[in-house]
Amino acid sequence: MLTLPAKVIVSAKMPGKLDHEQRLIAEYAGSLDLPVETASEKMMERGKLALSVDTLVMGTVPFVHHALRLLGTQLPEHTPYPEVLKPWLYRKVWQEKSLRRVLDRLENGGPRVFVKPVSGWKRFTGFVPEFADDYRFNGVSKSMPVWVSEPVTFLSEWRVYVLYGKIQDIKLCDHRGDGTMRPDMNVIEKALQALLDAHIAPAGFAIDFGVTPQGKTALIEMNDGFSFGAYDGLSARIYWDITWARWREILLLTAGR
Repeated sequence: MLTLPAKVIVSAKMPGKLDHEQRLIAEYAGSLDLPVETASEKMMERGKLALSVDTLVMGTVPFVHHALRLLGTQLPEHTPYPEVLKPWLYRKVWQEKSLRRVLDRLENGGPRVFVKPVSGWKRFTGFVPEFADDYRFNGVSKSMPVWVSEPVTFLSEWRVYVLYGKIQDIKLCDHRGDGTMRPDMNVIEKALQALLDAHIAPAGFAIDFGVTPQGKTALIEMNDGFSFGAYDGLSARIYWDITWARWREILLLTAGR
């Protein structure tokens, strides 16, 4: 069992206004009688907060990035599509050296594809653009590398919450989907075992699977455990356990402590 942090700092867009995930962490920390501070990304970026390796920092990716920098380390490398999980993709996924190459093909009548950033930790949310000048690319460098995949339809999408290789819960991601179309848990267990066998499973993470029209349980993407969404019904304790375990692991692995 992990020791408790000395205090908790969560990101807030506005004073007193916490997103759902930050509120889960703050409320659970309160139940443990731990001090909780809220701060903006700018405050963290400018080093206005007292940090130590015994502080749990949770919030947006930039917020966590700045905290790790102040602690002398950085965000971990991450891929949403680990090589060992390719058998469960059921679609072609590859990297392009630049977003520009994808947009040029689209502008010249190429097939529509799903696009998401390789680096920058979700600099934009992945989607299937219809036009090369899609407004969702505004402000995004066209030279940035991106993941590209064949579009796929999912009848339902599910998030699996994992702590030390064990499934803690599974929640429906998209409530517009068919919640009766549940994924094959045997498939998910095999995918998780592949991660464990390859020794690349983080201490805490979330991994998304979807059910295709053909009835396949396919990998959507893997999400790191330091900043991830908590869908309806996920308990505060599970969200806390995964977040705290992964935060401690990042500090131990990347800072050499």
